[in-house]
Amino acid sequence: MSTASLILRLLNMGKTISSSSTNDIRCIMKKPVLFTVPVLALLILAVFTVGIVSSAVPYAVPSGPIAPPTIFIESPTSTTYVRWFVPIVFSVNGSWDGYVNSCSVELSLDGGYQHSVLSLPFRINRISRAFSTTLGPLSEGQHTLEVFATVSGAYRADSNSTILKTGSFTSKTSVNFKVNTEGQGQLTLLSPQNQTYNYNKDIPVTFNINPNASITNMGYTLDQQSNVTIPRNTTMYGPLSDGPHTIKVYSVFSDILPVHSTINFTVDTTPPNVSLISLEEETYNESIVPLVFTVNETTSLITYILDGKVHTSDGNTTITILRDGDHTLKVYATDEAGNAGSTETISFNVQVPISPNLALGVLPPMAIVLIGGPSILIYLKRRKHSKTPKT
Repeated sequence: MSTASLILRLLNMGKTISSSSTNDIRCIMKKPVLFTVPVLALLILAVFTVGIVSSAVPYAVPSGPIAPPTIFIESPTSTTYVRWFVPIVFSVNGSWDGYVNSCSVELSLDGGYQHSVLSLPFRINRISRAFSTTLGPLSEGQHTLEVFATVSGAYRADSNSTILKTGSFTSKTSVNFKVNTEGQGQLTLLSPQNQTYNYNKDIPVTFNINPNASITNMGYTLDQQSNVTIPRNTTMYGPLSDGPHTIKVYSVFSDILPVHSTINFTVDTTPPNVSLISLEEETYNESIVPLVFTVNETTSLITYILDGKVHTSDGNTTITILRDGDHTLKVYATDEAGNAGSTETISFNVQVPISPNLALGVLPPMAIVLIGGPSILIYLKRRKHSKTPKT
């Protein structure tokens, strides 16, 4: 029965009620009027609703089972990436001979949570979408990216069937790739070097680093203390304590592993302590005297200055052929860092007596000279006068 026919029939029923006998009317009036009006309104609303539903054009239901969209992953590929951030580029395509109720696309990394990148909660009969994003920062090692595309809705068992079913259908595509940034950054420490410095401040910190583009942070750590952030090459102002030190210079990148370089060095600003043992400020009766001294650390050079002249020595030695008289001496020692220490300048005297054997050999000739010399002179003088002619 059509909607118009139902409406006409209800109107005719109203006319019949109005033309009834007075007794019928009285009888009807005895019933509650409020009951009749709502019932009539509900009937009219139901008739209109049925008419609208009957007149609506139903949407096409696809034949089933519904084929999920196809997925094509352009990036990443099955290769090794030398950075922590990897681009993701993929596309999802599908079409059906009817309308599906919803379509969604999700991503999963290493079997973890599936992140939604697309959700269409309405009827569609085709999809063609391209997706582009960046994944990271990723840890070093092997990774697996999975892309899921799901459609759901009602479908016919086949193209001629009137039986409808509902369900969800998913396609999945995955790719394995690797992240390995080890060795991609290089930091070469130029200063300080593995050596001993004889100064304790203004020690330069210089280095070469590659690459420069993605540096986010740089600094150094001295002797495992707090990090010191630096822009590039810098200077350790000090003063640093004497002794061994360790400096670690590091660089943090935005897309690869941090790199660092460590060097050990020593600061030595203390001169060696030189102590003279053998010589004192006194008179020596020999022209050969020992030079004995001590130094409290390893030396690179030992010298001594005797009477203003510089002499080099490998260590304790003997000073020979000293003339009689006063002498001055000072010993210097230079350590491996170039610090020089010295003794005080000492003065000593040498007076070598004549030995008895030497006296026996020297005194007779000297006596002859002392005694005979004047006698010869007197003799020669007298002879000269005797030869002079008398006048």
